[in-house]
Amino acid sequence: MDPRGILKAFPKRKKILANPSSKALAKIPKREDEEEARECLSSLRAHVVPAGIGRARAELFEKQIVQHGGQIYSAQAPGVTHIVVDDGMDCERALRLLRLPRLPPGAQLVKSAWLSLCLQERRLVDTAGFSIFIPNRFLDQPQLSKADQDSPPGACEALLRTTPSPPPTPPRPVSPPQRIEEAPNTQAQPGSDDDTSDGEETPVSTADLEALISGRYPIPPEGDGDPSPAPEGLKKWVCAQPSSQKATNHNTHITEKLEVLAKAYSVQGDKWRALGYDKAINALKSFHKPVTSYQEACSIPGIGKRMAEKIVEILESGHLRKLDHISHSVPVLELFSNIWGAGTKTAQMWYQQGFRSLEDIRNQASLTTQQAIGLKHYDDFLERMPREEAAEIEQTVRESAQAFSPGLLCVACGSYRRGKATCGDVDVLLTHPDGRSHQGIFSRLLDSLRQRGFLTDDLVSQEENGQQQKYLGVCQLPGPGRRHRRLDIIIVPYSEFACALLYFTGSAHFNRSMRALAKTKGMSLSEHALSAAVVRDTRGLKVGSGRVLPTPTEKDVFRLLGLPYREPAERDW
Repeated sequence: MDPRGILKAFPKRKKILANPSSKALAKIPKREDEEEARECLSSLRAHVVPAGIGRARAELFEKQIVQHGGQIYSAQAPGVTHIVVDDGMDCERALRLLRLPRLPPGAQLVKSAWLSLCLQERRLVDTAGFSIFIPNRFLDQPQLSKADQDSPPGACEALLRTTPSPPPTPPRPVSPPQRIEEAPNTQAQPGSDDDTSDGEETPVSTADLEALISGRYPIPPEGDGDPSPAPEGLKKWVCAQPSSQKATNHNTHITEKLEVLAKAYSVQGDKWRALGYDKAINALKSFHKPVTSYQEACSIPGIGKRMAEKIVEILESGHLRKLDHISHSVPVLELFSNIWGAGTKTAQMWYQQGFRSLEDIRNQASLTTQQAIGLKHYDDFLERMPREEAAEIEQTVRESAQAFSPGLLCVACGSYRRGKATCGDVDVLLTHPDGRSHQGIFSRLLDSLRQRGFLTDDLVSQEENGQQQKYLGVCQLPGPGRRHRRLDIIIVPYSEFACALLYFTGSAHFNRSMRALAKTKGMSLSEHALSAAVVRDTRGLKVGSGRVLPTPTEKDVFRLLGLPYREPAERDW
């Protein structure tokens, strides 16, 4: 989890006072302030879902609710008024996590940003703009008429807000320390405020397995959100197939338009809706022929009725009306989120502060060191480099490293190793076959590259990951007109080299497929090792690490997983 995540939920007052004309935060007497703080949320009976928000931040939310007069309820308790979820979560996923067939009577499903605003303003603010859209099938009320179904989402939310709730019966309040998190927390990667990690411990559902195998998601039955074992009879996993066998996209005219919407939702922080579009896009790309009708679209696993309606609209008109209503904020948010070190939440914060251009960010925004570097090299980082340039960067690092120890192995991974014509950045992996000589190289190598003028900026000077050491920075090859490029240097012990090489080569989809397959075999695969006899709980989380298997080469990892070996160029899923 981003270490700044908790602070972001409760911004300091001085940031709000940037508008000198604001009188809303005029100082009030201490006693009145304390009295107001104790009462402002007295009518709130909330349940906070930690998934996506994070355990620490969720517990802080709960403490703040209680301190301001509110109560913490379980999601199933009669009288719960608000269920608070991550800003990017949709209704269906929230109810799956809560194991509820539908929303409790009188309860509202709201984004965590609403609770943050309530705490900032010390009052219950209107939920308009913060409510999660509730499909009819999840409402605990009679089926809506056709007219109601055709209403915009806001009308459904208003209907939900005005639904009378039965008189609450005294519940047994849930104490925050005794809460059980409904789903595992995700952690942010360095350099971004809200990117989730591709960690090995993500539970693998049946739908995930089918997607990893075929590239398509099935339509899950309602209420089925529990992690499931691998389905029987699945033989062709993504990690077992060469990427050259990827299906031809017969529906480019449809997927191009859906990709615009997926990107729009992504930069607005609506990651679950973006994921839904991505699933449909992948399903269409792998379909064996052009889609020609609504019925045919509905028959494709991963495409529901609403998505099928959008597909038919594109087929009939060549256009999608929803594209006409993309918020004007989207291109600005995309512009901001392309700054290295700034994710969607930071981009949204800047937009809300009134910034509309990179010049605004440069002159007015408060930037971290990493964001300032990302802004300085904005254009260079966005332009992909030819693989010949990546090879020069690899050779520069190799020469400097082998000056200290001639036997060091130095391999550029990522898209370069997968044979791509261009690369976004370069990941260089270093080790030594004797298992010892890689030690003590890290700092000396970085100092040498700095003295040569090759390293120009440090993003993360040293990140410890077990016995691995990782540097994230910026480099520039000598010569006129050379661009600044993103460079990661990772030093690993030789015993972990094969698994690290596999991990940093990618692709991300290929890696997820291998890790999911390992889980179905009672194993665990990470950038450190392949382990057998791993014990997991009912949620799929590891509770026993098992025993590490010897993997001198990548081929050994494939062999132990029962997979045919795939060359790096065949892993470009």
